[in-house]
Amino acid sequence: MRTIATYLSEANANIASGLLKAEGISADVVGDDGGGMRPSLVFFTGGYKVVVDEKDAERATELIKAIDNK
Repeated sequence: MRTIATYLSEANANIASGLLKAEGISADVVGDDGGGMRPSLVFFTGGYKVVVDEKDAERATELIKAIDNK
């Protein structure tokens, strides 16, 4: 798995993941917020990461860049 984007908002990470899934790319959101008990913990652990399979990383990166630049 490769991280292709990082967000401080879980909602934004889920939107990006959903876009990738709609394009047929398997994507997951990874982030440590203490199981929801400590949402601020994510700021110290690097944010919410959108991860995809290595084989899809290039295409996924292009798609994410397209939506993040709007």
